[in-house]
Amino acid sequence: MSAPAPSVTGLADRHVGRRVRERRVQRGLSLAELARALGVSAQQARKYEAGLNGIPVARLPVLAALLGVPTAWFFEELQAGAIYRPHLPTRPRMLLDLVRATDTLPDSGLAALCEAARALAALRATS
Repeated sequence: MSAPAPSVTGLADRHVGRRVRERRVQRGLSLAELARALGVSAQQARKYEAGLNGIPVARLPVLAALLGVPTAWFFEELQAGAIYRPHLPTRPRMLLDLVRATDTLPDSGLAALCEAARALAALRATS
């Protein structure tokens, strides 16, 4: 006997939870910091991120402000029946360090860094 198909609500909870985790990691926040901001235990925050418990709608604006995204961002790319695939890089710690280092760069410096990264990637692709 096959497992029952997940409900639309369950898919939405998992989608939102995965996006929360992805953004939390990108911002360099710990699970404890997230939980504290939401006024819940770390265990509850973990359940939110896993999609085991849905995040109450009243907490979404607080969460959006903490993560630096609009509230609607949590639901972007949500499609009935689709499984959310995080956009986390394969080396999140190194990239997180890079993102933090670029926070103080002027736009011209960031543009130059991006151009250099693309050039390095192209060079590696041809070798």
